[in-house]
Amino acid sequence: MTVHHDDSPPAPGPEPVEERLRAWATEGRDRIAVTMLLQERELLARPAVRRVLVARTEDGVRADWTHLSLRLAELELDDAEYAFLEVVLAIALGRQVLLDRVLPLGERRLAVVLRALAAWAGVDTIAVGTRS
Repeated sequence: MTVHHDDSPPAPGPEPVEERLRAWATEGRDRIAVTMLLQERELLARPAVRRVLVARTEDGVRADWTHLSLRLAELELDDAEYAFLEVVLAIALGRQVLLDRVLPLGERRLAVVLRALAAWAGVDTIAVGTRS
């Protein structure tokens, strides 16, 4: 039997789901799509989005893009949120999406999409953001 004293450090808790998704998505379209969600922050913080996106495996977690695509309409999303996830899914699953889906995104989400497209094209020298 192990006895823990009051001055012992607390046992480490599980890593946040964001870190576990980042560790899983190390290559290709998965990495780009997960990075988009991490940069956008708001959608991945929602329990309903996590419930349909994050799949637990023996090795940890992974993003279940197909499950998200099948349940997307059931999530309570506004047009900008829905459009953003459509673009994320288009990248993750190699699907087509109409270019006009970026129209409702707003500046912050559009910047995330533009950085993702540049990364997908293998370009890391394009600066996306406001210039002074």
